[in-house]
Amino acid sequence: MESTHSTSGLGPALPFQFSTPVSPSEILASGTLTLLPIRMHSMEDVASTANRDLKAEWTAAHGEPPSKPAGESPHGHVAAVAVPECLPERLYMCAYIMDYMICYDLSTLGLALQTLDSTDTSQAMEARLTCSADLKGGTDFTSPSKALGRQMIHRLMALNQPSAAALMHEWELYTEYIIDSFTKEFPTLDEYIEHRVLDAGIPVYFATSGFGTACLPLTPEEKSLAAPLLSCLGKACALANDYYSWDKELAAHKAGGGHGRVNNCVTWIMEQYSCGIDAARVSLKEKIWEYERQFEELWRNWGENGVEVKPEDEGKVDVDRVQRYVQAAMFATSGSTYWHARAPRYKIGK
Repeated sequence: MESTHSTSGLGPALPFQFSTPVSPSEILASGTLTLLPIRMHSMEDVASTANRDLKAEWTAAHGEPPSKPAGESPHGHVAAVAVPECLPERLYMCAYIMDYMICYDLSTLGLALQTLDSTDTSQAMEARLTCSADLKGGTDFTSPSKALGRQMIHRLMALNQPSAAALMHEWELYTEYIIDSFTKEFPTLDEYIEHRVLDAGIPVYFATSGFGTACLPLTPEEKSLAAPLLSCLGKACALANDYYSWDKELAAHKAGGGHGRVNNCVTWIMEQYSCGIDAARVSLKEKIWEYERQFEELWRNWGENGVEVKPEDEGKVDVDRVQRYVQAAMFATSGSTYWHARAPRYKIGK
């Protein structure tokens, strides 16, 4: 086990077992904008294997390969930097899930899952698993995607039933939100940002990291304790996606005739502050840094003063688990932003 001080000189001192820091020179060369520490799992090849397997299984199920690149990048697979402290036996499935989410494009397609709890068996979960129609066009993708989803749930449950059920519950909440919010308007920047965190599936993404690091399930009291830190990270993570996807989204918007607005934070900043694209992108980058610094302040306070648990919550909170979950979300945020900087998925023409 690597002996270590607290993360980036901040926060609680937690050990690292499966990862190494990404060097400052590599971070600089990547062009990533995150200020948070970045680490790489020592078994990145396992994540890349999952990527190849998912693509092959997707192609076999759908009769054609995925229409877009998935989790691969010149940095390595997204799961290797997003879940750097993933238990080795869970890394394959974390990578598979992330690739599945990308290929399935959960902004328009959802897994309609009934409420799950830690007592559900894989058979019950399988019976409840359905795949929705395309929310925009009604295209039926049910059969092939359901088969992959069923297979994925079986694999997750075989690793750890309570953790898998907690992850699937987050997926259910995400699907419900996508359906409920599909026609809603978000007139202000703050409203858009709150929406974007959920619309981008950040809670599912963090839960995947929590599954990989064996931090799930969390009690309601543990979720409440972590919420302020996760809020900062979630906003930084979601807005980084907007930052790196802007060029491709704008190009697609123009190619489609340029009607309506580009659903990206850059648009909301331009409208709210009456500025151009370049100024809006600078403002977006600064807002991402603002959320990262807010997180760092809260994380530093945990490291310096400990985690304060309310008297009424004593016995309901495992402080170590909460700290590890927040740390996993931190690396999910920094790793995602690092990956975005060079991911083929966000390059025009890919």
